[in-house]
Amino acid sequence: MNVGKILRKLRKYKGVTQENIATFLNLERTSYAKLEKDKTMLRLDTAKLIAVFYGFELHYLILCMEYDHYLNNPTTIRLIKAQKDKEAMFAKQVVYSA
Repeated sequence: MNVGKILRKLRKYKGVTQENIATFLNLERTSYAKLEKDKTMLRLDTAKLIAVFYGFELHYLILCMEYDHYLNNPTTIRLIKAQKDKEAMFAKQVVYSA
């Protein structure tokens, strides 16, 4: 599987848009879209941030890129859901403190 397809699938698992992740990565949406289309190479610093975005360690993201069974593993979906839940809790705390 190519990197772009993997990034797209992870983004779909989390239920976010290209704009959401591009903002997190401090990229233009079009620059992130090029990653998903394999039109540009994934840099290590960007890969580290993508791993953080999904609640992974960098080595787990690399495993997802190397082996389909990691990408399609229930653990991957659980990790992404846990990160999404953590972000939702943080967002609620910010709203309550404002």
